[in-house]
Amino acid sequence: MSSYKCVTIPQTPRGEKMKTKLLFLLIFNLGLAMATGSYTNIDLSSTVPTQVTGGKNASKQDLATFAWQEFVALNWPAAVDDSIVVGSSGYLRGQPSDSTLGSTGSGGTLVWHTYHHRVELYPYNPPSGKNVLPDINFTPNYVYPSYINITKADSTTDLTLFNNLDEASEITLANMYYKPFVVNTQNLREQHGFDASHDEMSDINDAAIKAGIVYEAKANNVIYNYVNSNGFQEKSVRDAAAAETLKKITNMPYDSANTFEFPSGSIEIKATWRRYDSSVDNLDNFIWQNGIFYTGTSPNFTANNAKMLLIGLHIIQKTPNFPSFTFATFEHNSLEKDGFIFNNSNPMSTTTPGVDRKLPDPGNIEAVRQFAIPGPGRAFDLQTFNTNVQKQITSQFSKGGFLANYQLIGIQAEVVDNPTASVPPQEFYLSNFATETNDTLQFFQGGLAKPNQNVPDPNTQAVHTLNATTGKFSAHSAGGCKGCHGAQAQNIGYDFSVIAAKGNFLSPEAIEPYPGGAIVKQNPEGFPLKQSN
Repeated sequence: MSSYKCVTIPQTPRGEKMKTKLLFLLIFNLGLAMATGSYTNIDLSSTVPTQVTGGKNASKQDLATFAWQEFVALNWPAAVDDSIVVGSSGYLRGQPSDSTLGSTGSGGTLVWHTYHHRVELYPYNPPSGKNVLPDINFTPNYVYPSYINITKADSTTDLTLFNNLDEASEITLANMYYKPFVVNTQNLREQHGFDASHDEMSDINDAAIKAGIVYEAKANNVIYNYVNSNGFQEKSVRDAAAAETLKKITNMPYDSANTFEFPSGSIEIKATWRRYDSSVDNLDNFIWQNGIFYTGTSPNFTANNAKMLLIGLHIIQKTPNFPSFTFATFEHNSLEKDGFIFNNSNPMSTTTPGVDRKLPDPGNIEAVRQFAIPGPGRAFDLQTFNTNVQKQITSQFSKGGFLANYQLIGIQAEVVDNPTASVPPQEFYLSNFATETNDTLQFFQGGLAKPNQNVPDPNTQAVHTLNATTGKFSAHSAGGCKGCHGAQAQNIGYDFSVIAAKGNFLSPEAIEPYPGGAIVKQNPEGFPLKQSN
């Protein structure tokens, strides 16, 4: 905030006093504008932007504007399919309706809800025969490997809902729990003690499962059409093309007619959800849906339906000027206040280069955001920009105010090897507090270190970019979302798509009930990663 000195204004005639007052107010308001940043309403509509204003020279505000335009357009009410085609989902999947934002309420079916789930795009590959993707507007059908047994929780359980929340961990690295529900679970355990009855133990287990955070991954119609037209729903076909793409990005001779490279306009979504509790939650404050989540132990799963609240949303899009995708991430504004507890998979198994302690840390850990959302005093004040966009949404769309409860955490576009002046640490290590929470993911860089691949290795160069002048690709040790997708997908030929790299043999993940025990704060002294070269 600007500071102002008290000044003595000489005695002047009344007219001169008025001029002096006006001048003082002008200077004050100018200083206030400089302190808070001026804001002009941005274009918010049902049209998903496909290019960032300014291209490769885009400013931070250009990128933030692009991200908010994506978020609003993808959360537009979905277009209804009025046809009587047997098998139709009832929606023109991936398309917006002609109605206004919020017209179907916070629990309405939105554009991205109708995107194609990872298991729809890459269903189980049977040993013989070929996968044929259904019509683009059909009801979801989730085909898992034949050894997976899925039983409905009861006769009313719907296995065809758009939101199939079949991931129950942070890419297998950590299990996440919503802190208020953890507290409830602990209270029940203390209340009932060691001699709890069968019904009381059931209540405790239900509460421990309810605390779990769940996820899903989806892709838009551009990806659906690309996959379907090239037969890439087949793993063998896709793997062959990915092998040629890997040769291309490592500057080796390759078959240019057979690569796996999404076209511009390709979008993937990663959504993070928690359970609804009618005693504390107001549905009007969240994007919510009835979703599918899983309990049990592999390969035997129980499918359950429940009202779920959206708390995090990744949007990645390939654009002409950013072929390594833009990575934007949004959170519900309640996350840091409410909090999370997580526990790492396979803790204390190895050491990250440059870090002198075994990692990941063990135990139940209370999450702490490691990089603050850029605010006043930063080169670009994202917090104030978010506030202004939220106010615009509330003003412009009378029924869409629930979207104003979400905030942009950041967006990655430029590829760099380390934090720089133009890509500061918060942007370089960009993560979502509900989706990438443990130290490995909040400080991800390069790849995952051997032998157990559950801590970062900042010396790995897994993101490849083309030099337009030389025609050669170079490799980078990128961080955050972009670095993670590079390590898990592009670096093996799959163009930043983790779901394409892992498709056809995907299994549901069951929620691990919250285990209980002591809780420690996450990493209070930071997590300094250093490259050895």
